[in-house]
Amino acid sequence: MKKQTLFLILLLSLNFIKAQNVQNYYFSHSIGSYVETSATATLLSSVRADDAISSAQNIGFNFVYDGSTYTQFKMSSNGFISFGTGSNSRISNTFTSALYSSSRPFIAPLWDDLSGTSTNSVAAYEVTGSAPNRVLTVEWRNWFWDKNAATNPIPNPTISFQVKLYETTNAIEFCYGTSNFGGMTASIGISNSA
Repeated sequence: MKKQTLFLILLLSLNFIKAQNVQNYYFSHSIGSYVETSATATLLSSVRADDAISSAQNIGFNFVYDGSTYTQFKMSSNGFISFGTGSNSRISNTFTSALYSSSRPFIAPLWDDLSGTSTNSVAAYEVTGSAPNRVLTVEWRNWFWDKNAATNPIPNPTISFQVKLYETTNAIEFCYGTSNFGGMTASIGISNSA
């Protein structure tokens, strides 16, 4: 399904590709179409719970982030992916918190106390394209912005969003489907290992 969406792209300056420190990423944005992952995407049903994080999943290619090469990631129900060894999916979405040292580095397209407990919520990922231009897409589709949304008398906003990792360029892209944000807030960004 295609929807109008906002894309945030985190790119590296070509001068810094080898060093690739988080401080060297730059941001740009564009309006495009939100495209859901395909029917053959890998579903991570364990992520559709409160404060859950998946086991390590294969990226499908070498992804260089903050000067290190990663081949696996973990998906959190609270709107981030982690390259760290920890299993922390806490809701306190403060990038500088020491609570997250074992989950670092991580990438957060929409980090908050989220929930994928709706019957039409989807936690999925897939690799598309062919080497050396593959793309990993990790998707939170029809996610409640508040973990208590299913029991609240007032419906809470739902949102669909993705993070995409690009082979070779090591670019990061955040994609957001249309949503009624209803005044909700979240942390959005990237974190290095420190």
